[in-house]
Amino acid sequence: MTKNKHKQITERQISLPVWLVAFFIAIITFLVFSPSLKCGFTNWDDDKVVTQNALITSKTIEVKKIFTSVVVQNDYYPITLISLACNYQLGKLDPKGYHLWNVILHILNTMLVFLFVFLLTKRNLLMASIVALFFGIHPMHVESVTWITERKDVLFMFFFMAGLITYLRFRESRKLFWNIFTLVLFILSCLSKGTAVVFPFILLSIDYLLNEKLNRKMILEKIPYLLISVVFVILTYLLHKKGVLQSYVEHKTIVHRIIFASYDLLWYIYKLFIPSSLSTYYSYPPENAIPLVYYLSPFVLTGLIVCIYFFLRKEKSVIFGLLFYFLSIVLMLQFIPTGSGDFNMADRYTYLAYIGLVYVAAFYINKLWVQKNKFRYAIIGITLITASLFCFQTYARTKVWQNSETLWTDAINKNPDESFLYFKRVNYYQTEKNDIDKVLPDYNKALELNPTYIPAYINRGTIFLNQNKFELALADFNKCISLDSANAEAYSNRGLLYNKTGHSDLAMDDYKKSIRLNPTFYLAYFNRGEIYFNRKQYDLAMYDYNKSIELYPTYAAAYSNRGVIYIYRDQYDKALVEFNKAIELNSEEPDYWIKRSMTENTLGKKEEAKADALKAQQLGMNVDADYLKAIGL
Repeated sequence: MTKNKHKQITERQISLPVWLVAFFIAIITFLVFSPSLKCGFTNWDDDKVVTQNALITSKTIEVKKIFTSVVVQNDYYPITLISLACNYQLGKLDPKGYHLWNVILHILNTMLVFLFVFLLTKRNLLMASIVALFFGIHPMHVESVTWITERKDVLFMFFFMAGLITYLRFRESRKLFWNIFTLVLFILSCLSKGTAVVFPFILLSIDYLLNEKLNRKMILEKIPYLLISVVFVILTYLLHKKGVLQSYVEHKTIVHRIIFASYDLLWYIYKLFIPSSLSTYYSYPPENAIPLVYYLSPFVLTGLIVCIYFFLRKEKSVIFGLLFYFLSIVLMLQFIPTGSGDFNMADRYTYLAYIGLVYVAAFYINKLWVQKNKFRYAIIGITLITASLFCFQTYARTKVWQNSETLWTDAINKNPDESFLYFKRVNYYQTEKNDIDKVLPDYNKALELNPTYIPAYINRGTIFLNQNKFELALADFNKCISLDSANAEAYSNRGLLYNKTGHSDLAMDDYKKSIRLNPTFYLAYFNRGEIYFNRKQYDLAMYDYNKSIELYPTYAAAYSNRGVIYIYRDQYDKALVEFNKAIELNSEEPDYWIKRSMTENTLGKKEEAKADALKAQQLGMNVDADYLKAIGL
């Protein structure tokens, strides 16, 4: 056996069949992620990507439209969107189906990792088992698997790992078919998530491991892959440049970028072994208080690289694993800004990268085993204990994703000074739970931490407005305008307040200003339309309702108000169409049912009118007794 080749544990040395080992790992992986099946959607992009995304919730899967659209911070992942659209066709917005697909894909990925390492190491069952097991159960992978939006991770990984396996087949057979198949899988992976652009470099690292040295032919074979990577890198760059948010490090010096990237590289290695205090959000340190450990990180990393060069450069398996790790995570280090927002690290960034690090650990465990080192049983025991602890931690971590409240409460407990997290939790309390008792404390805390956080002022002011606390609401809306005089929503909300307090002229001025600032803000048109309606300027009101529907075709209230105008014009057939649409869009609003009931009664549809009136009552409306008597109830 040559110096550079793996010492192996063959099937004869291990009594268990390979397939049984793989099946056992798959079962464990399913069990630790089984709590996912009881989790729901969260308000961390699941609304933008799935529940409120017309590309997903359309009656049919609009493949062409999906391939020509971008969603969520201008990212491009059409294959992922198609898979989510398939989920919708099968189970609408039942979250269990989405989570089940994610878990199944993760299990398939675990099996592909097993097969990849098994083939790469010439049938080394011990190494394949260790790498696949820790890939399947690691707590850092919960975010990739249990977050519905991160279908991107599990799907791109499926094509990515399948491509690595077909590449090994190509290397073995030299048949063109396997090379073409690998190229197709690579493209599918890129269309699932842009992270896949590192694929050709991973192929080169495989070539390095399996050959004495790289040659010209190997590099030339990668040209088609490199060209595809370049295309997707350019596409991603252009799309991100269109985004509103900018990366925290985009305007930082090269020195700061090196400091943060070095720290992140070391932090991910640390979390591989000690995945404690995991969170959905890791913020950058304050610019004026960067901890000493950040400044030391480049020196520690440089020391590690020097040690690896002098002591481990002949261990090709170690170099391969470290290259795999670095190449898989380098784009996530933000040395060259590729993302947006101000979060520092993310658990999901390790989904592919940890294969490389665990490969190195498995290499040394296997080495101790085949050399019959006296510590080999102790090492195996520690490995199994670690795996058991990770299983329990992953099982518990998965439950954190039960809903938006559990998710953001966990993040707040670990980042109590991040205003963004309180805002995300309060959004859940307000839009999904309508729990005002919990809403206001979170808004107050968010504004205490960040007195310039405009969305919190707008939303808190809206709550005060609904509670008829007009002075408090006006103070919040005015504060928004003082912070951002071009904020269309703040003017529109202040207009609501003015209208509600009998100052319709002031309200009209604010609505007009809101529309000038943002001609696509549908609520400003709707609110202005209500003033026109109250002034009996029905043509102007109809124009504004039409405009709000044009800008937001699923806004039920605009259809209902348009129906009322048709009633005033004695156009009851048209009014009925509008109320039908309003109910289709929001069947829980009793006002739409009673308006349709009255319209049906006028049209002589007595039974339909009765049924709709009863439905309005069921939804909590106190229907006028004289009207009920008039329709025979």
